[in-house]
Amino acid sequence: MTIGQSPRVDVVPEVVSMTGKDLEVLEAGALDNMSPVEIAEKLRPGKGETIYVSRLRDGTQVVLSKEKLVPLLQERIRGLEERGASLIVLLCSGEFPRFRSRVPIIYLDAVLKSFARPLSEAIKRVGVMVPVEEQVGYAESKWGELFEEVVATHVSPYTGSEAEVARAAKSLRDGRVGAIIMDCIGYNSSHRRVVESIFKGFVTSTRTSLARYLAEILPG
Repeated sequence: MTIGQSPRVDVVPEVVSMTGKDLEVLEAGALDNMSPVEIAEKLRPGKGETIYVSRLRDGTQVVLSKEKLVPLLQERIRGLEERGASLIVLLCSGEFPRFRSRVPIIYLDAVLKSFARPLSEAIKRVGVMVPVEEQVGYAESKWGELFEEVVATHVSPYTGSEAEVARAAKSLRDGRVGAIIMDCIGYNSSHRRVVESIFKGFVTSTRTSLARYLAEILPG
């Protein structure tokens, strides 16, 4: 379940491939059946609302209000349950309230924090990558719960070039961080390889963390 539009052809095939499992996948998006105009009118972040970023079906990046997404996501959960889903993955690493569901829901913020938490015992200064500048403050607050110091930078996985990803990685490296967290499901394996080639230290990304978690819990 994406906070944008399904299918997430940029995410789901890669994640499934990395799990090594034979899975039947059902997809749904909070913004399915909504036009760009409707999305802009109904889901644009207002003052004081939390900003999340996702992707539309045509590949366009979209900036959304977390608070306005919540009821839409609850509706999509009901729809996935009716279609026979036995497990739901929320394809966003932002923090959400726990939804009502008859089946388990995997929240990526919890998965990502489970990978990052052990590092926080020895690493005091962490670097975080988020899609847009407006999320920098949120990232600092979110990861400040685990690490003493947070250095956040922004580069979009949807519109940013490889060179821009490299510049973001260099800025974190030069900020003398002990690890880098790629805090968006949109960052793919190519983005991670760019970061690793520059930083040469501990890196954890939302997408690979999810794939490894699913590989652990799913049968087969």
